[in-house]
Amino acid sequence: MTQHDPSTCHVCQRHAIGVGLEPARKGEPPRYLCAQCLDILEHIAATKRFDTYELKALDGAVDAVGDYISSIDGKTELADYDEVEQRMLCKAAVQGFGDRLRHIIKTDVPF
Repeated sequence: MTQHDPSTCHVCQRHAIGVGLEPARKGEPPRYLCAQCLDILEHIAATKRFDTYELKALDGAVDAVGDYISSIDGKTELADYDEVEQRMLCKAAVQGFGDRLRHIIKTDVPF
């Protein structure tokens, strides 16, 4: 049986709100979603395989990280970042990935 943390979004892995899709197969747990993914529920329900979408969504993470690096005076060495900057860099990657993934699921065929 597949294990899933009900606090993790099935799509983007951010914090889920306890609402989502029925199990994909009998005996599996529900597929919980975050608030942002819940907004595009009908598109997510129609998506059978996320692999190709996820690969394309990595570009969103790269773009978001690049934008963040540019916003802090172009520091490029992680060792030069303070703790907050390091965390914000990771947050930019996670949010950029999720935002691009939702956009692709909603608007594009990724292959």
